[in-house]
Order: sequence, then structure tokens, then C-alpha cells
Amino acid sequence: MKEYIARFGHGSAKLARQAQSKEKTLAKMERGGLTEKVARDKVLVFRFTDVGKLPPPVLQFVEVSFGYTPDNLIYKKLDFGVDLDSRVALV
Repeated sequence: MKEYIARFGHGSAKLARQAQSKEKTLAKMERGGLTEKVARDKVLVFRFTDVGKLPPPVLQFVEVSFGYTPDNLIYKKLDFGVDLDSRVALV
């Protein structure tokens, strides 16, 4: 309903009247507790301190196995490490 009001509130006379009517209806609904007022999203800001270069491996995996069933393993006993400049794809 708010999208309609925003879109047609300044258009032709007929659409503007319809938008005003919807705006009044929405205000009555909010006053009567039938709908909650729209809350604005909070703006979050993340700041991370620079930790510099981490020594390899950043992540180390030892004897990793994967399969959809225990009898049908796709990867078996893999050892590998992941560094900051590594690119990993499991296909």
C-alpha cells in the first residue's frame, strides 16, 4: 500500500485521490493496531583492524574425507592447507 502511495501520490488527480484514500486507510490501520508502523533498517558499520600477513597455512586440513554416503566417498584422506592467496573450488 505504501508503494502505491509513493508511486501515485503525485500523479493525475484521480490517482492522487486514490493514493490519499489509501494513505488515510493505512493511518487508521496503524492507529487501530491492525498494522505495525514500518521500522527503518539500522545502518551497521563494521570496522576490522588490519592484522597484517598471517603465516601459512591459515587453515590446515588433515585426513579430510567427504561423501554423500559412507560407502561412496568422493574425497578420501586429503591433507591440504589454505593460505590467504589460495583459491579453492570443490567440484
